[in-house]
Amino acid sequence: MKVDFHTHFIPQQFPDMGEKYGGEGWPTLLQAGPCQADIYHAGKHYRRIDDRSWDPERRLKDMDAEGIDVQVLSPIPVTFAYRFSAQAVLELAQLQNDAIANATSVAPTRFIGLGTVPLQVPDLAAAEVRRAVTSLGLAGVEIGTQVEGKNLDDPALEPFWRTCVEVGAAVFVHPAVMSGLLDRHPTLRLCFAHGGGTFPWLLPRLDQTWRAFDDVKAVTANRPSETAKLLSYDTLTYDLMNMRLLIDRLGAERLIMGSDYPFPLREVPPGAVIDALDGLSHKERADMLGRNALRFLGREVLF
Repeated sequence: MKVDFHTHFIPQQFPDMGEKYGGEGWPTLLQAGPCQADIYHAGKHYRRIDDRSWDPERRLKDMDAEGIDVQVLSPIPVTFAYRFSAQAVLELAQLQNDAIANATSVAPTRFIGLGTVPLQVPDLAAAEVRRAVTSLGLAGVEIGTQVEGKNLDDPALEPFWRTCVEVGAAVFVHPAVMSGLLDRHPTLRLCFAHGGGTFPWLLPRLDQTWRAFDDVKAVTANRPSETAKLLSYDTLTYDLMNMRLLIDRLGAERLIMGSDYPFPLREVPPGAVIDALDGLSHKERADMLGRNALRFLGREVLF
């Protein structure tokens, strides 16, 4: 089974939040034809997209053509909009979450959804992740790496993290070093995009920092390289050497295939680097291509 964990979705009928609530720089979607649209972010053109971004039937055709059994649908990060009014962003998040839930309902065994939340107000974010998981049936949420200058281990975010643990929400982070967070919430499920960015490469230096400074040890009882093996990472690195390093440092059991469908930087076909790796056992390859994703999302029933 092949599961593409890293794909993005946006509803075709995306609201003009600036017109309704005021303020400049809201993400907007302008139709450019029956099957195309342009995303604008902070007043500038972000990218041209097509109906693969919103049409589940089109996605299913592409999945069948590329041998993908399941796609995980998550919002486009520029739509997080953390700097705007929390109530307005909650409305936008709910609209997107409802749309993702509707898309997954087209083919419940082929699509799994991740939502978004107004993370700038943790209580609202907590309420929305609860609704997304318990009412809409989404597997969790996708979030950014910072919230208006606050790192994800900021104590103010504790209500959100507690609720994620309570409802069993998977959290996809589009990477950050989570100092102390997993000490407080050891069952929290976190997956970092793009192979964790520079994080895996910096682990030896981070371990040395932990060993050298008592104030760092006071924040987290575990070496960064130990904490790193409690997290998950998508495999969107495009490179065999990078993938081998991820496997050596983190373990094949922590790696989840993702392609960045339907954007230009996507890996084609999904899982190409995993398929090209030598020296993997059948189990390791099958786990990275699909089973790890389903375990992370709490959807083991699909395999």
